[in-house]
Amino acid sequence: MREPILKAVSMPPKVFWAPMLPMVVNFAVQMAIMMMIMGAFPGQVNPLVFIVTFLIVHIGLVVYGVKEPHMSKIMQSQGPFLMPSKNVYRCRGNKLAS
Repeated sequence: MREPILKAVSMPPKVFWAPMLPMVVNFAVQMAIMMMIMGAFPGQVNPLVFIVTFLIVHIGLVVYGVKEPHMSKIMQSQGPFLMPSKNVYRCRGNKLAS
């Protein structure tokens, strides 16, 4: 096996010690909320409030990322599995075979 593959599996990408995908989602959500609130209330909201909330959530991601370093891959794998499955035979509930 090549070394880059082993390195990618053993050391998932991190940004400031937080897993990559949850950090990007946190940043996108925080920026969207900040733009909407600052657009709705121009000149009344201090953007430093959003930096503080971003840091609080980022610290939480760092703490949880230490416990579960492959959180990005877990989030990526949830996408295909959240779709409902089709039953092979007619029955109630989700069963692939009986």
